Amino acid sequence: MSKDNGAEGSDLTGKILSALGPVIAEHWPKIEPYADKALAAAQNDETIEMLARNVYPWLPMVVRLAIKEDKFVAFTLEHKGPLLAKLAEVKNKETT
Repeated sequence: MSKDNGAEGSDLTGKILSALGPVIAEHWPKIEPYADKALAAAQNDETIEMLARNVYPWLPMVVRLAIKEDKFVAFTLEHKGPLLAKLAEVKNKETT
């Protein structure tokens, strides 16, 4: 992989993660039970996958057209650290 591809991948990761923030916040009451399980079982890929599959339908249509569900789930598993950080951030805002 060249430096440019790495930068593009990093840029794409940032875009996807920043798109997730508003989705998570908007649908927090529906996501919260899955988020709590995911945060409690951060190393459990099955729980992270369940979270991703439950969040996917709430993503903007343009994102769902560009990224199929299985790719989104794979992305979520690969980037679960930043995703869990985003969940914790939204949870802290919602509960305060």
